[in-house]
Amino acid sequence: MRRTVITRGWSVRVGAAVVTAAALAGLVTPSAGYAAVTAPPPPPSVPQESTDAAATALAEASDVEKVKAVRAIEVGEATDEWLMLTDKNFVFKVYDKISADKFPQTKAEAYRVYRIVVDRPDAPDATAFIRTGVFDFADRDRIEYARRQEEARLAREARQKAAAWAEIPADAAMLDGTDQNFVYQVWRRSTGPKVKAGAADAWGGDATAWKTFITTTIYTLHTQDQRDAIEKARQEDAEKARILAAQLAKKNAAAILAITAPEPWTNLTDDNFIRQLLTTQELAQPRHVEILNAANAALRSSDPAVWKAFIDTGIYDADKRDAAREKAAREEADRQLVREIKAKAEQSRLRPRLVAAAAAALAGTPADVTKFLSEGQYAVLAQSLMATTPGAKGWYVRSGGGDAWITPGTPGAAGEAKLGESTWKTVAGLADPACYSFESAGHVGSYLRQQDMRVKLHASDGSDQFKLDATWCPKAGLTGSGVTLESKALPGRFMRHINAQIWAANDSGQNWWDGNLDVYKADATWNIVDPDPIISTPLILRWYNDDALRTKIGNPKSPEVVENGVRYRDYANGRLYWKADRGEARMLSGAIIPVFDSLGRFDINGSPAPLAIDQSTCADGTGQFVHYIPERMMSIFWSPSTGAHWVLGAIRDKWASMGWERSELGYPTSDEYDIPGGRRSDFQKGSITWDSATGAIQVYRRVVITLTPTPAPPTP
Repeated sequence: MRRTVITRGWSVRVGAAVVTAAALAGLVTPSAGYAAVTAPPPPPSVPQESTDAAATALAEASDVEKVKAVRAIEVGEATDEWLMLTDKNFVFKVYDKISADKFPQTKAEAYRVYRIVVDRPDAPDATAFIRTGVFDFADRDRIEYARRQEEARLAREARQKAAAWAEIPADAAMLDGTDQNFVYQVWRRSTGPKVKAGAADAWGGDATAWKTFITTTIYTLHTQDQRDAIEKARQEDAEKARILAAQLAKKNAAAILAITAPEPWTNLTDDNFIRQLLTTQELAQPRHVEILNAANAALRSSDPAVWKAFIDTGIYDADKRDAAREKAAREEADRQLVREIKAKAEQSRLRPRLVAAAAAALAGTPADVTKFLSEGQYAVLAQSLMATTPGAKGWYVRSGGGDAWITPGTPGAAGEAKLGESTWKTVAGLADPACYSFESAGHVGSYLRQQDMRVKLHASDGSDQFKLDATWCPKAGLTGSGVTLESKALPGRFMRHINAQIWAANDSGQNWWDGNLDVYKADATWNIVDPDPIISTPLILRWYNDDALRTKIGNPKSPEVVENGVRYRDYANGRLYWKADRGEARMLSGAIIPVFDSLGRFDINGSPAPLAIDQSTCADGTGQFVHYIPERMMSIFWSPSTGAHWVLGAIRDKWASMGWERSELGYPTSDEYDIPGGRRSDFQKGSITWDSATGAIQVYRRVVITLTPTPAPPTP
């Protein structure tokens, strides 16, 4: 039998009177999961930091420090002429006397520092440069000088080879000058018309044009000049052309080794010419091993065609293999150096930005590797130290002088802002290069040090005790991640925050800062993060310190916004909101967000109504909901089939008493709206109304009438 289900409008249940709120009170117990949420405890108070400006004032460099600085730049010994200078003038003298060829970066840094001190006579930069900076830059310059020397050797060889190919006698001035000068000298000295014209064209170009001429163009043009000469000889006598071609082939083969072949060589038989090459010192050099092997292989043959093939093509192919092998060896040596830098940075646990930069260089081109070694590795040493203790994540080590603290900063009325005084340059340990020191990015020459176990920011006085106090040795984080910093001066004591202060502490309980052992390991473990962190607003602090929420909502995808006192920020899977005096930041996502926003976010009709909870999953496992405070005042519910709608006041309370979305009414299908004499909310299977005069609540249920078709009469 076929059954048909028909829904007919909105009505009370079959013939019964309207069911009042009192009649249904207590019929369905509200879902336990929707009970009022206790407000979280307030976050820790931001510390009242006190800055001691005098703590970062550097005393003038000592004579001993100046003597060491002069020796570092290789300009002789420090005479009284040096030692009597003020630090500012000493730096200028460094700039004036240092070799621009061997120490270009040090010279440039000395000039930069001098200009700073001229503009700010009290700036500590000059003293810091004498005490530490000059050594750092001089070491960089020595590494780069060796690299430049190798590049100069390769450039000289390329010029010498090009000159020999073009049959141009080359002196030291021609070979050791610039590429442009070499091109000019080729133009002056060449007898080949095409080479001469090509040199003139290249000379007027840029550095790339000069180098291309030396490494490629000159070979093509000289070959064309030779072919023209051979063709001219052929027009006179074929045999003469053959002899000339053989002679030129030998000249070209010798030129591959940067040798200008004398005429007797060019008249040798092919096998004897190869034997002559084997006697040269050039072919004895390791960088020509492929040519050496190919020459020996050719001579092991008794076939004149093999000898000729070596002279015509074999020597060129072998030269390409030599060049490729040498280039690969240089590039591999550079890559190995980057690998070593990366491995050391990983082991330190203190230089994640250096690790990332090294990894990027290794994944890139040889030019990327070279740039990393010359510049990149020095540009990523600044970073910040963030606490890892639950509730204190998003708090950073900070000091402008004197005592160091952890702090999230104090948000302003606008959006994101820099915390300041919380960026540290991680340098080799002042007392132990196997460990590290933290130099303030804002106060050059000042370091985090322990003094009477309190961690402070002080200017270096150059003493051995200061160097010891300002050196920290990284260990594996006590919590199993991050890094723990052991004091070099106080072995067994670690940089630890407690009550927002920072101490060199242990877990002995000896001092009050050695207590609170339940959080000691977390307090003494740090995360190394990017420099110049922004102030940690309530949104950021909630995201950092709530692991479950962070997993659920994902990473930020846009900056924080402040609008009418409400802070909010969009994340991959939702949004966080916060307003002063409204408790903890709360999370919303999906279609509930625009409904929440349309209601005024935290204020409804001018009345405070912060969220009581994060958006949560309904008890039926399908929908989502969120409650406002005061509890039982307003909620927003969403389901895939109904969308997001809000329910308010007495109507909301009645629906809650029935079991929310698991009640016989289901999810709301409308926001509350006006009706004559009151208000109404519609649901999937009914509605609830409120009488503004009496306060009465009425529940309407959808009537379902099932009709059974009447059987057709039998056929007579």
